[in-house]
Amino acid sequence: MERHKTQKKGIDSEIKVTKDESFKALLEDSAKEAYSRPWHRIERGLRLNRLRIFIEDISDQFNMTKDEKDSFFIFLQKALDKKLLNTLKVVNYDQDTQKITQIRGLEIKRNDNVLKWGFSIKKQKADCTRKKKRNEDIVSIDATMTNQTKIEEIKN
Repeated sequence: MERHKTQKKGIDSEIKVTKDESFKALLEDSAKEAYSRPWHRIERGLRLNRLRIFIEDISDQFNMTKDEKDSFFIFLQKALDKKLLNTLKVVNYDQDTQKITQIRGLEIKRNDNVLKWGFSIKKQKADCTRKKKRNEDIVSIDATMTNQTKIEEIKN
């Protein structure tokens, strides 16, 4: 004996469609909310998404090929993993447009048809408040010295 299952159409299928649409709308709203947070509050996966968009935005400036874009993304991903791109001081992120506007210290140059990038190293300011220690000014005292030689070396 062969049994046939009857399929109910009508109300159940309409409810399922509206549930799917509301779930998609909920996901889109939460994604928009997540991207509108400050840079240091965005999760890693969402940051990687914003870095991809940043690369697409600047690729026209430097005439990047697909391979260069991919290797540049890997470079930025490693920098993110090394926590070089975690702070608001390094990454300028516009919460209104939800895009990275600038990455401070990042240098991109094209020389002889080869694209190179890297982070610039901070230079020490000349007029800082701390003085550098000089080897001449530091007095080191050995435990083998006598009290008299210690006093003489300190006076000199």
